[in-house]
Amino acid sequence: MTKLYDKSPAKAAKTENPEQLLNTISTFVNACRRPAVLEYGEEPIPLKPGEYVLEIRAGRLGLEVWDETRCISRRILAVERISTAVLDCTVQRFGGKCGKLTVLDLDRPQAAHRSLIGNRQSFAEKFRRMLSRQFPDWEITTLSSGLDLQRSFSSRFPRAWLTRANRAIAAMACPAEEDEAAMLTFALLWHGYLRKQSPPQDHLSLALFLPEGAGNLTAHRLRWLTGASLRFTLFLFNQHGSAGEVDPDDLGNLQTRVASQYAPPQIAVEIRKLLDRLRTIDGVGWSPELNGSLSISCRGLEFARIEGGRILLGLEERRELSACHTEDVEHFAMRLSGLSARSPAAFAPRVFPERWFETAVRSHLTSIYPELITDTVHAQVLSFAATNRDLIDLLAVTRSGRLVVLELKAAEDIQLPFQAMDYWMRIRWHAERGELQHLFPGVAVMPLPPILLLVAPAMTFHPATESVLRYFASDIEVERVGVNTEWQKRFQVVLRLRGAEVPASHRSSE
Repeated sequence: MTKLYDKSPAKAAKTENPEQLLNTISTFVNACRRPAVLEYGEEPIPLKPGEYVLEIRAGRLGLEVWDETRCISRRILAVERISTAVLDCTVQRFGGKCGKLTVLDLDRPQAAHRSLIGNRQSFAEKFRRMLSRQFPDWEITTLSSGLDLQRSFSSRFPRAWLTRANRAIAAMACPAEEDEAAMLTFALLWHGYLRKQSPPQDHLSLALFLPEGAGNLTAHRLRWLTGASLRFTLFLFNQHGSAGEVDPDDLGNLQTRVASQYAPPQIAVEIRKLLDRLRTIDGVGWSPELNGSLSISCRGLEFARIEGGRILLGLEERRELSACHTEDVEHFAMRLSGLSARSPAAFAPRVFPERWFETAVRSHLTSIYPELITDTVHAQVLSFAATNRDLIDLLAVTRSGRLVVLELKAAEDIQLPFQAMDYWMRIRWHAERGELQHLFPGVAVMPLPPILLLVAPAMTFHPATESVLRYFASDIEVERVGVNTEWQKRFQVVLRLRGAEVPASHRSSE
């Protein structure tokens, strides 16, 4: 566990020849297009003419740099490393303590990673100050922003462990509004890890710090996290690092809107026969849309549409066919299927794995959940703000009228549980108000919370999924449905787990 601050005395550092240091650093700065200095815990400061001084005084090389809000004055002791766009120095701060300072060229891509690390360290230091103000009588036992792949800890969100007597706090901060959607997953992993490390008698709570303007999504998610007796507090902070506790109930209503109309597809006899023939072609499938159109695709790539009684065929450009030329669609589908099978590399740039997976799932709905009515399965019936949401949402209903949400993911994604919850809690909200009945004509939709199915290749469920699902409330009936790895060739359900159940092969280790 990497700590971001060190309470041990500073170690003596070797001092290099000042003239040589001056020449090395000046040469580097002159070669930069947009030079700047970066020090741990702070934002980079540009080195602009007239706003910095690099010179030898009393036999020592000093650097002073300032802008409208800050000023840095350091004695440079040595150059540790120099590379393209990055120069690392050992410096001496006031009080004689040694530290590190980096000179970098902000216009060079090689400096982007170092700048990113510096920004994250800067935010972690701001987080430490927020914790010290909010919990003055607590000890910050650990504060880290290091990447830990083994435990799935992200370097984007600094995490801290605070202790006092037999009480402990797992704390995490979100650097920006756009990162909010991803934070809660890592916060629960951090909380779960510390719960295992703490003595059984200790009381562990979770403290979340988010920037002003964020918090609505997290607040709504927290209401459904009761499965592991989670105690939490929520803080919002401003750009100056001043934070204050907020009541999650004060952060606004659920933001969602459901499609207001649904037109069942009107399929003529000739079109029905065409669709039946297309089902027999490898990788080809079709799905209805809310406006009554039909989308026909091959391995996720749409190549034909049927809308308003018209048949449109083609990839780049579409041509309209008459109902008596449906065999053209069939021949096009066979050629496209053959091309993708014979030359995967040529077809790969145009493959859409999630859409291909949706096509396969739609063709095997009764294998996934036998009670589903397969004729009315809708995609993307809700509109709501979501960050990096690349899952496929399907909404179906059972013969008894129970709603079922299917979240599909063809590749591993640590955010799958919460992205699924986002959709589930909005469907539940609309179901309670009877706003989904028009999507399923002929079926009496029950105003109950929907069943939630996470559908993915069995080997792609992220190992953290079980840990996150342990926190889900019992009201969320969630089930993981895993399919075989080679689902593209032969689709088969190979795994079913309820809630946070672990596979039988893992239970001995648990």
